[in-house]
Amino acid sequence: MMKSKTLFQSIVLIAVLLAAVGVQPAYAQPAFEDPDPDIVVRELTYWDATYTGYVDATRFEKWPFVFDASYDFSVTVTPTSGDLVPVVILLDAGGAELARGTGSLISTQPAGNYFVQIEPESGSGFYELMLRQIDADPALSAEVSPATIAIDESSVASIGLNDLPEGGYTSAEFSCTYPVDVVSISNIVVTDLFGTDSAVAISDPQDGSFIVAIAGSNGQTATASGDAFTFTATGLQAGEATITCTAKTSTGDAVLTELDPSTAVLTVEEAVVDGIVAGQVLASKAVTVNLYNPDDSLAATVAAEADGTFSLTAPAGTYTVEAVASGFVRAEGSAVIVAGETTTMPTVTLIAGDIDGNDVVDQYDAMTIGMSYNTATPDAADLNGDAVINVLDLEIVATNYNQSGPVLWE
Repeated sequence: MMKSKTLFQSIVLIAVLLAAVGVQPAYAQPAFEDPDPDIVVRELTYWDATYTGYVDATRFEKWPFVFDASYDFSVTVTPTSGDLVPVVILLDAGGAELARGTGSLISTQPAGNYFVQIEPESGSGFYELMLRQIDADPALSAEVSPATIAIDESSVASIGLNDLPEGGYTSAEFSCTYPVDVVSISNIVVTDLFGTDSAVAISDPQDGSFIVAIAGSNGQTATASGDAFTFTATGLQAGEATITCTAKTSTGDAVLTELDPSTAVLTVEEAVVDGIVAGQVLASKAVTVNLYNPDDSLAATVAAEADGTFSLTAPAGTYTVEAVASGFVRAEGSAVIVAGETTTMPTVTLIAGDIDGNDVVDQYDAMTIGMSYNTATPDAADLNGDAVINVLDLEIVATNYNQSGPVLWE
């Protein structure tokens, strides 16, 4: 390191002397673009250790490090020579920038691989780098999963303690509130955060609040972050349920220290009672799909799209689904609709030729064509949809002669 520094000083001295005696170039020099700087990868291993580096316009330095857990941390770069103003850039494993600062930065990152890259904002010179872990204050956490439920559905709430002090907690008292008109609380379960067989006192939920007190038994303490207890929140009516918990903790010194409250919001939505039945019906004419209740009353109806696809929404249940088209044998099947889901019927092809709508292609349909020959009505007899009832329609009847329905749709 010292040899490199001496060589650098010698070069600077020669340049100053040449300038002093008035040495000038004899001809114009061509302009060159500055080359991309070299990025030198260094090694960063320990917290709170001092690492020395050097950067200038042609040399940047990158320091890799690995987190085995989530950390709050700071990176500080202090110039020790030259006129360096350093920029500190935090990168993820793929090289994407996460944060930057001039001279220092503070960040919180989960477990993973990272880099700290040092560049000069201006100037150049040597610097000292230090990576420090920032000790977080003890904190209370409240979470619900899932965060959105329907009426009569349930979510699990987890209440935890994080960043516990050295020596841990001997006991903690939790007080929680919730809106009684939106959710009900049940199934409060204490974890092993304070050790096995901890002493527990629970004031059952009533009037929108409850208390959970936990003390480690036989000298056991809570020393690591984690959930202290869980409970079940069940939706009663649509709305937002704000669940707020506070905690008072003891380290065994007969003094209770209150932590900042923590809040979790549970959204309760109206129960989903409808489902969808969908599918495709193939025919050369417009198709209508009907949905019938078990008592044969019409529950819903829809005109299929030009390509025969359709979608019907109805309350959960078992239905009869029917597809009809003018001049075609109808199709019929059973459909079970599940709340919040889509039931897809198989693609079905209707049989052409049932002009009189009795679910049979027969001589009576042929007679109708004869009585309407070279006209456009009735529409049911114009089987090919060319607006003329003639032998082409009769061919269709002949093709499907004596076929009957309804076509089984399942």
